[in-house]
Parts: sequence; structure tokens; C-alpha cells
Amino acid sequence: MDIRMANPNKLFPLIVTDKLAETRSYYLDKLGCQAVLDMEGYLQVRFGAGDDGPELSFMQPCAVPEGAESQPTFGGQGLIVSVPTKDADQRHAELRRKKVTLANEPENKPWGWRSFHAPDPNGVVLDFFHVLEQAAVADATG
Repeated sequence: MDIRMANPNKLFPLIVTDKLAETRSYYLDKLGCQAVLDMEGYLQVRFGAGDDGPELSFMQPCAVPEGAESQPTFGGQGLIVSVPTKDADQRHAELRRKKVTLANEPENKPWGWRSFHAPDPNGVVLDFFHVLEQAAVADATG
């Protein structure tokens, strides 16, 4: 398998997990993400079409490279990853139809986003959002 890839110019957090199979199913089947790299012990997914979408990576503890410091699995708290979407309300409805666990209804945030949260199998909270129009943001903040 040729796994050469271009040197990326973006961040993609790496979550160490012992739930790789559940994570793969969640991101690929339920959320419709693209698998950038899917191999034993490692999964890298991309949100949206094209090469410039946000990405997350997941690795089993046993796949940490030899010589690297051992990493514990993610404890399931304290990580929120904001994921841009064209329309948070439509994305919420789509995920509800797919029976994805959703933490809240879409709501306007004071910083100009409309968003909702969906926890993944590892406890990572995905904050799906779209940016509100500037006039609406000014009205909402007073």
C-alpha cells in the first residue's frame, strides 16, 4: 500500500482511542466523512468534499510508533472540535434522521455562529456551525 501524501498545511488533532472500529463507523457511515488514511490502528478523516476540509485523526494506543512516548487513551472530556458546515439546521436534521446522538438543538452564539453539538464515541464533542450574517450578529448582541 502506497501511503505517501503531500505535506499538509493545516492542523488535524490526533485522538488516541481504543474504540477505533466504532469511531470508523461513526465518522464514515453516520457523518459521511472521507477516509484520508484508513489502516490498521490508524484512521484519518476529512469533513466535506475536496482536499481542504478539516481533518481528525484517531490512533489505537498499540499503534504509537516505536520509540515514541506511550500515550494514554483520550479520557472523553474537555475536547470540542468546531466543524464548519453550510447550514447547521440542515446538518442537524440530517444527523437526526441518521439517529446520531445530538446534545442540543442549533442555536445562535454571541460570537456569530449558529451551532449544535454531537458527541462522538470517544467523547469528542463536534460543534457543527455556520457563520451568521453580520447584520444578524449585531442585532443578536445588542
